[in-house]
Amino acid sequence: MDTTMIKNLKLEVIATYEDSEQEIFQTKLTKEVLKNETSLLNFIRSILDYATDSDLSKLSFCFICKDDLLKKYKTIEESIYKRQGKYFFQDNQLIN
Repeated sequence: MDTTMIKNLKLEVIATYEDSEQEIFQTKLTKEVLKNETSLLNFIRSILDYATDSDLSKLSFCFICKDDLLKKYKTIEESIYKRQGKYFFQDNQLIN
């Protein structure tokens, strides 16, 4: 497992809840977290401030990096171009 932080890469996250205020934060990412969409979402959900994310309705991502990193990591590229950085949830489940 590679836990080294990727240089020159940050992720800004906006978590939107049905019954709570939005949560906004930045985090750094590792190669392990970026191995696929599931690991990225699990990592983000593990660091949300709220004890339960059962009323989570949307996660919005803004990757802060240069184009070369975007192209290097398929998970970043797919998040931006396939989902426009938005992940919607209903009943605590990702809506595809």
